[in-house]
Amino acid sequence: MPPKDGPILGASVEREVFAQHRELDSLFEEVLDSFRPEGPPETTLEALKELREALETHFDQEDRLYYPAIWALRPDLEPQLRTLVDAHGEFLAQLDRLGTLLDRGERAEASSVFDYLSAVFKRHEDAEEAALATLDREIDAAH
Repeated sequence: MPPKDGPILGASVEREVFAQHRELDSLFEEVLDSFRPEGPPETTLEALKELREALETHFDQEDRLYYPAIWALRPDLEPQLRTLVDAHGEFLAQLDRLGTLLDRGERAEASSVFDYLSAVFKRHEDAEEAALATLDREIDAAH
């Protein structure tokens, strides 16, 4: 099995990123579940903290390991991947906003913001996965 902390290309990156996305999807579901029914705010804050930590780790791997290695070999993919990398900071900022809303007791607003964030993140994951799947097909075709 390839190491998780080193640059990997092709199907290994695709599998790793897809697996991480499924784990993140599960954490998004946990946060969503913490908003229903009216559970204690601490439960939602803890779920958000766990999601944020997982996102930070995931984004760091993509930003520092996977995508720079890919665009070093395929400079034509850099603009597309750079757009995805640039979105990572916005996701973290929205999680900070959610924490602030919850701290102020604005649970309904926080829930609405989280629903929007979840939808945007899902589209983000789909775009990343499509880019990696395309690269994987090209690598397979070259062999």
